[in-house]
Amino acid sequence: MLMPIPDTTPFATLHGPAEIDLELFAFVERYATTLIRWDLVLLFGKNPDSEWTCIQVAEQLRRSVAAATKELDDLTYQRVLVRQYTPDRTTYRLTRRGTVRHTAMRLAQLNEKPSLSAVA
Repeated sequence: MLMPIPDTTPFATLHGPAEIDLELFAFVERYATTLIRWDLVLLFGKNPDSEWTCIQVAEQLRRSVAAATKELDDLTYQRVLVRQYTPDRTTYRLTRRGTVRHTAMRLAQLNEKPSLSAVA
């Protein structure tokens, strides 16, 4: 005797079609291509008005200064970050370009852990 096959309806069908935020998807695909870049985008997205040196960023991300500097410079080249150079120190901050800035901030907000009040 054959056993009946249980209903194997996919999750998306039970709860409606999943929606993809194409703006966030394209942003991550273009700028957050490595884990350190992901961390950098989230760091600057959470703190959009802050300026940090390479050493400060490396300490916050617990990465080497050389790795942080390379990725900071790459994101500067891609115009996600802005580098402010003075003879005394070099700092980085999130760009003021509206679309990039807004998307980085949204990504950082989505990455935060939900609060207990939102879960309950």
